[in-house]
Amino acid sequence: MLQVSEIRTIAQDTLWLSGAYGDDMVGLHFTWIRDNDAVNAVLAALESALLPLGARPHWGKCFVASRDAIAQMYPRLEDFRQLRRRVDPARKFGNAFLARTIGA
Repeated sequence: MLQVSEIRTIAQDTLWLSGAYGDDMVGLHFTWIRDNDAVNAVLAALESALLPLGARPHWGKCFVASRDAIAQMYPRLEDFRQLRRRVDPARKFGNAFLARTIGA
């Protein structure tokens, strides 16, 4: 399933939805074969091991974490939701992925 794996260090920042918000991080990046069902099964097992350790999914990568799990990982998520409600009330920039991961 796995084609390539990378380990990166990431300096902390102040970006609300950043994986490095508030803390220096180590990123584990994976490039998978094109088989969504099989990869999602692996992701569920991988995330069950990593998320309890404080891992945060990368918004541009594949992940299956629930909206509730994501809300616990990003301390400024509610601030982002409020901003989104204010600047995009009609959800012109919304999609199914955002509905699943961040909700309102």
